[in-house]
Amino acid sequence: MLQAIWVLTRARMQIWRNTLWRSPLPTKLGLAALAGLITLAALGLYNFTRFVVRGLRDPEFSVMLQQAAAENPSLPADPMLMLAALPGLVLLAALSLLVFSSFSSLLVSLYLSGDLEMLLVAPVPMRAVFVVKFFGGLLPQYLLLFALLGPVLLGYGQGMGYGPVYHLCTVLVLGLLPLLPAGLGALLVMAVVRVLPAHRAREIVSVLGGLIAVAFYVLSQLGDTWFPRVATPDTLAALLRAELPALPSTWAGRALVAVGEGRPVPAIFYGSLFVVVSLAVFAACLVLAERLSYTGWSNLVAQGGRPRRAQRGGREAQRRVSAAWLRVVTPLPPEARAILVKDVRLFFRDLSNLQALIFPIAFALIWFYQLLVGRSRPEAAPEAPAWLPEPGGFGATAVAFFICLSLSSALAGTGVSREGRTFWILKIAPISPLSILLGKLTLAYLPFPTAGTFFLVVFAVVQGLDLLSLAQQWAFLVLAGLGCAAFGIGLGAAFPRLIWETPRQQRTWQSGCLGALFYPLYLAVVAGLVIGGAALGDSLEGAVGLGVRLAGWAGAVLVTGGVVWLSAQIGVRGLERIEL
Repeated sequence: MLQAIWVLTRARMQIWRNTLWRSPLPTKLGLAALAGLITLAALGLYNFTRFVVRGLRDPEFSVMLQQAAAENPSLPADPMLMLAALPGLVLLAALSLLVFSSFSSLLVSLYLSGDLEMLLVAPVPMRAVFVVKFFGGLLPQYLLLFALLGPVLLGYGQGMGYGPVYHLCTVLVLGLLPLLPAGLGALLVMAVVRVLPAHRAREIVSVLGGLIAVAFYVLSQLGDTWFPRVATPDTLAALLRAELPALPSTWAGRALVAVGEGRPVPAIFYGSLFVVVSLAVFAACLVLAERLSYTGWSNLVAQGGRPRRAQRGGREAQRRVSAAWLRVVTPLPPEARAILVKDVRLFFRDLSNLQALIFPIAFALIWFYQLLVGRSRPEAAPEAPAWLPEPGGFGATAVAFFICLSLSSALAGTGVSREGRTFWILKIAPISPLSILLGKLTLAYLPFPTAGTFFLVVFAVVQGLDLLSLAQQWAFLVLAGLGCAAFGIGLGAAFPRLIWETPRQQRTWQSGCLGALFYPLYLAVVAGLVIGGAALGDSLEGAVGLGVRLAGWAGAVLVTGGVVWLSAQIGVRGLERIEL
């Protein structure tokens, strides 16, 4: 088995080396820049931790802390108690993050990698394949641990004045830390795949990951309201009590502190507990991998199971939804209508697509919450010109546009790139490239007249805006949304990426860079024409002023029409260049 592991590892290293050597120069420069940034971040964490730990050990700080503890008994009087618990708390946070990330990474590495079929039919033991895939899936976690957590622990040791043995034990702890959560995650993966398909399990995990990320975003947005209630001495005491003796992170932290202080008995005791438990979990995974891992993969390849019969009520509901869709999209040509309906149905069949919808929905809920509690109410500005939009109204339009643009990006994705390797079906179908682009543009543009209208109407009701201001904001929203959606679809067709493994690989750097440059420029031109026309019209009187205002809107419409036409031309030529 060891010989097979060495052969597979060497082959993987040669593939990485050849890929890097044959990559274009911009890719090499980008990787070098990324390595430089990670190095600077590691040095910054190391110096910051060393400075803070030395400051906490300062006798003057100890005197100040004792005086504060005399006034508030919940504060610890000795700073060494906090410093002794710091490694365990840091390792506990890292262990918690590894528990959430290891399941998804091991699921992809053990069951959804592209080279798994060739490895399983190769004359190598199944355990060797499992070991290589296991540590291959943990490679990003190891990079983050040694690049971000390692400098913190090393800076802590330098601040405490520990010797070189502490640094060697730190490297050993970081090497063994992912084994426990990853081993439990591997056992859970092998158990879940026997019940659910691997693709469906990955979709569920991606949605849960999106929910966790949104939870952190909500906490960051509402932190100014909740932080004064949480940042108390009682919270600090509870955080120190979180170093429970039964946690493996506590064993590792206490072992490191004991090694640094030169206490061999607790260092050997806690270190042995941590090493034995981590290696025992990994050994259990290795023993069960030969049977459970191969059985789960064979079930995935077989794709068996009895077809489920659709219930009569479900089919009737599906017919009603289809009829409603047909009434909405009737003005479209039949080919574009078919593309639109196909994209909508395929979007909701893949749960991983819901992850992209979580952030704009959460942002909309936070915005509504701030609006209802009165934090978004516009302040009065009596001296402002009449043509200048009110701060609250302009902010509401900007927020609604951002939410709609996020929903549009989630629904339409990268346009043609979402088709992947199945694009040949559309290529050989009797459908013109313009019809394909029109169907995908309709889906990308749909959130602006629907969700955008809802957001603006709610804002107008809450803030008491007049109908004229609401109509102007709505017209600007749907007009600017059309230009952004059209340009995004055109870029996706001009620079597609049809060979991808995960949805994150669909976007090319050309479309990302050009889109980041175009959107601010286009919005500035359209907003400048509308607001500039209103400014000139306000300085004039009568029909002349009204004509100038209408001329500003007409210029914005012409610019948007030109963007739509140019995007269609770019997209059609891009689709025609694609070869099967």
